[in-house]
Amino acid sequence: MKLKKVLSVIIVTVMLLNLSGCSLNFFSTETLLKPPALSGKSGEVQEAFNKLMSGKTFLLKTPTKGDFKSSFVLYNIDNDEDEEAIVFYTDSSTDTTVRIAVLDYVNRKWILVTDIKGSGSGVYDIAFPDLDGDKLPEIVISWSLFDTKLTKMLTVYKVSQLTNKSFNIETLANEYFNAKAFLDLNSNDVNDLVIVYLDDAAAVQNSYFRAFSIQNNGSIVKFCEILLDSTITSVSAIHSDEINLKNNSYSRVFLDCIKSDTSMFTEVISWDVETLKVKREILEPSKNTLRNVKLHSRDIDSDGKIEIPVNTKFFTGKKAVSVSVSGTVYNFSMVEWKNVADDKTSEVFKSVYNPIHSYLFDFPWTEDVTVNFDKIENQTNFCIWNTDTNEVEDILFLIKFIENNDKLMRDFDDYDDYILSETETGVFIYEITPYGENFGITDEFVKSSFIKV
Repeated sequence: MKLKKVLSVIIVTVMLLNLSGCSLNFFSTETLLKPPALSGKSGEVQEAFNKLMSGKTFLLKTPTKGDFKSSFVLYNIDNDEDEEAIVFYTDSSTDTTVRIAVLDYVNRKWILVTDIKGSGSGVYDIAFPDLDGDKLPEIVISWSLFDTKLTKMLTVYKVSQLTNKSFNIETLANEYFNAKAFLDLNSNDVNDLVIVYLDDAAAVQNSYFRAFSIQNNGSIVKFCEILLDSTITSVSAIHSDEINLKNNSYSRVFLDCIKSDTSMFTEVISWDVETLKVKREILEPSKNTLRNVKLHSRDIDSDGKIEIPVNTKFFTGKKAVSVSVSGTVYNFSMVEWKNVADDKTSEVFKSVYNPIHSYLFDFPWTEDVTVNFDKIENQTNFCIWNTDTNEVEDILFLIKFIENNDKLMRDFDDYDDYILSETETGVFIYEITPYGENFGITDEFVKSSFIKV
């Protein structure tokens, strides 16, 4: 009888929990005090940190981007013989802002050097550039903010050595930003902090390019600022190169900007060695470099200068070849790669872009060759285009992607001499037809013209 009563109580309790929406998972990942134990030096840091936080309710935080995706970041920030440890966490007894605990390894023990309150609800990334040339890295932490996904905050921390072989950490700057990079903008052999900030507080967005450097007195200053195109919605990539002009070398910064879901363009910012100011190399970049392919600027011809991809027409008169694969429509595009100088662009060469397999192919022909895609064979065909009949004729050569689970992989040895590129999921091979051989297509040409992106 007692057993029946106990069972009845259990059943009623479970029913009430289900009706109230409660969960029996009492140990969710957001409330665990101790993460899974780490090994090695990270494990020692974790043990020391747990002791420091004894009695407190804390939650470790992990950077979401960058090279360091751990709550415990080990890095030699003071150029001694040992790495220091940076720990990201939140203390629910105070607030949800991320905090930074810095630990040093002294006399075979981890001791707390400083505990700093950060500037966000999460850690986006952490980097260690040398921004003043003193051979000691600065600590630059990017924070995810509470109320926005696009705009972030970064903090620059200065590490200074003290006379007793310890070190001090000082906050130099806090800046809102959307994209950042570390590069030598003003050609003084020291990296600068460059950022893009999209200020949408007004009716029309103001897009800023800004650069910061650390001065001899240890302070950080903004040494240049310029307005960018107002239609930037985000920055996809930042690259830089260096060119010579009037016996002076100066840096150029290429900002690959997203305009919409289907278009992007490139802003080019350079350092003027005569005026000691920055300038825009292209005054209307959203018009002159607009493209509907998600391709970044790059040194496409290995000449040391970055080129910009811009859409152009296929020689068949078509703007693109549309292919539907698994419900997604892909557009094969012809792309011109252009050099930039003084608001002018000059073509380097053309390439066709395969968006399904993400590769480029140098396209030197004027009007007698085109491409099509064979979905069944998973291959791109380079074909003769008859300008009189406006029809595709003989295949000259083809580029095929063979997936790892494809039955053709059993005969992979037969393709060893025709491999263009290998990936984690498969391999690219090529085949030249007899028509292609008569046309002058060679193995060297195909291999040298293929560029994986």
